[in-house]
Amino acid sequence: MRQKLFHKKFPKPVSAVILAASPFLALWLQQWISFDPWRMYPSMLAVNAVLFYTFYFAAAFLIGSFRAGFIICHLITLLVGMVNYFVMDFRGSPIVPWDLYSIRTAVSVAGNYSYTLTPRVIWILLGFALLIILAAFASIRPGKLPVRLAAGILCAAAMIFCGVRLQNEEVRQKLGMDETLFTPKVRCRNNGFIATFVGDLYLIRIEEPDGYSPARAAAVQSELVPGEDQKDAGDQKTAKKAPNIIIVMNEAFADLSVLGDLPVSEDAMPYFHSLMESGDYTAGHLMVSVKGGNTANTEYEFLSGDTMAFLPDGSVPYQQYVHDAVPGIVSVLNEQGYEATAIHPYLASGWERDRVYSLFGFKDFLDIGDFYDPILMRGYVSDQSAFEKITETYEKNRADGPQFIFEVTMQNHGGYSKESPGFSASIDLVGAGEATNTRAAEKYLTLIRASDDAFEKLTAYFAEQEDPTIVVMFGDHEPSDYITHVVERITGYDPEVSLEERQRSYLVPYVVWNNFGMKADPSMDLCSVNYLSAWITREAGLKTSPYQDFLLKMREEVPVICAGCWIDSGGSMHQITDAGEGRAGEFLHAYRILQYNHLTDYKHRDEALFSAAASPEGAREE
Repeated sequence: MRQKLFHKKFPKPVSAVILAASPFLALWLQQWISFDPWRMYPSMLAVNAVLFYTFYFAAAFLIGSFRAGFIICHLITLLVGMVNYFVMDFRGSPIVPWDLYSIRTAVSVAGNYSYTLTPRVIWILLGFALLIILAAFASIRPGKLPVRLAAGILCAAAMIFCGVRLQNEEVRQKLGMDETLFTPKVRCRNNGFIATFVGDLYLIRIEEPDGYSPARAAAVQSELVPGEDQKDAGDQKTAKKAPNIIIVMNEAFADLSVLGDLPVSEDAMPYFHSLMESGDYTAGHLMVSVKGGNTANTEYEFLSGDTMAFLPDGSVPYQQYVHDAVPGIVSVLNEQGYEATAIHPYLASGWERDRVYSLFGFKDFLDIGDFYDPILMRGYVSDQSAFEKITETYEKNRADGPQFIFEVTMQNHGGYSKESPGFSASIDLVGAGEATNTRAAEKYLTLIRASDDAFEKLTAYFAEQEDPTIVVMFGDHEPSDYITHVVERITGYDPEVSLEERQRSYLVPYVVWNNFGMKADPSMDLCSVNYLSAWITREAGLKTSPYQDFLLKMREEVPVICAGCWIDSGGSMHQITDAGEGRAGEFLHAYRILQYNHLTDYKHRDEALFSAAASPEGAREE
């Protein structure tokens, strides 16, 4: 009986209707998993349909079976849609082509998240199950081998042709494709997820700036930062010798109050706020380029001085572009006798740090294997244990000269809604209701409080040391949307109202603590990460590279630049596609040229631009 049922097929007319409708229905269902398919632009619906039909029929003809081909395509379509659904749930933005480079990192942390399905997604899963069942009973065959091979190759060629044409700017404009990069969810809704992904493939290439040449890179730096404008750092500082520089880039460390007035039972970062409000330390907010994930991009901006503003949306330089030595703060400090150590209390392979850190110039890299019996929170090494590794490293290496220690923490990593034995929220959102994301937000705030306590202990330790020391802590990004949605629900904050409102979701707090009376710089109240390492180098009384001199000069005209916007000296915010006018425009274009020479054209890099040895005298004499 089972055998007869399995071999029973639909009549050919019915099978033809099923096969004709299935790719379009699969397209609609996949789009519906994460976006509203009814709001797709008609022209882009047609483009997505072409991609789906050519994909389905190419597979069927080349495999030699409509049943097998369509079932395989249904499963692939469903898998891609579900992966995108969970990625959006965790980090708030859809999959982009460069995420393929991040699979190893994603797999390493996947077990720390909770996976939930909405009723709508369950209905969509049932819809795909129905499509698979219908395909299994189709009776039409693709034909003889020569015919089906020719048809399969033709369909595959049509699919590739369509994908290639989407890389053409003129074609995208004629199709009316939404190309607003800073709203990726809206783009996928308007363009369709698959067409957006395929259309973004062209962004893998970094276009050469107008007028670029290695010689021009040196010229623009000297034109905008003449020798007499380079500041003599040694005349400004108060430490008697080169200070230790400790940098903590704290995972998802953010102050949600920048989005609205939250009714919390207690302050989640009382010590940090006290430092920010004291006026004794340089402190404020950094505008970063990422939210909810892609930690490595904030890391890259700090270590290199480059900006994500000039790189393809969604890209990760560590994985795509860092193929050779990257001069930056590490190499500049190495030239001046520093011992450089990187610390990350998780897998060294994450974001390929095991490969990349040596290219930045770190002498040592301590990963999870170097932590012995640490205190854990939700399965991650706590900030308390992470910071104890900093003091342990300092004690071990202090006799070797000034220390540069750069740590990226893990305690506050995503997965806040997942139940973790031994961990519960101690901070309440008063009157916020019992929603799942409310409980997750309360756990997040509790983690931030633990970071605050640990940071206070870290600075207390260095306050007792005689060696001059600078300790900087900043967040890499705000948490995922399912945490910030709590703020939106409570306060009415709407990131889609304007560019200015959207960019509030990209603010993280920072403070520059020190134990030797370094003066606070009020102009750093709002900054972007790409400037911070150059500023620290100068404020430490050290030589800066010509590239760092350029960044410090540019900050006077463009105090903030990140993937989402840039801000001029008058405080006006501009779309990142705005080329700017006057001095701001000059610096923006020059920055593109210098960064291209620094990162992309590294085989013709003007090394003198990125070396402290090229700077005029002015470093501290010990």
